[in-house]
Amino acid sequence: MAEFMKTFKSTPADAAAQLPNIRCPALVIMGTLDPDFPGPRAEGEAIIAAMPAGAGTAAMIDGAGHYPHAQSPEAVAELVIPFLKEHAGA
Repeated sequence: MAEFMKTFKSTPADAAAQLPNIRCPALVIMGTLDPDFPGPRAEGEAIIAAMPAGAGTAAMIDGAGHYPHAQSPEAVAELVIPFLKEHAGA
C-alpha cells in the first residue's frame, strides 16, 4: 500500500516527462469511453508519439472506460499476452 500511495505524489506532467526515456517496448491500452480524456484514442496516440520512435504501441478497448483491465479483462489479456510473447527478452 505504501508504494501505491506514492502514486498520488506524482502528476501527469511527471509521467509525460519520462516518456522520452522509455527503452523497451510499451503497450498503451486505452478504453474508448475513458471519461478522463476528451479523445481517448488521441491521448493514446500522443503518449506513443512522446516515446522514442518504435517504442510504443497503442490499443483501444471498445466500450471500456478508465480501467479497461478491470472492466474488460479478457479483451486486455487478448492484447497483452501476444504483446509479451512478441517482446519477450526485449
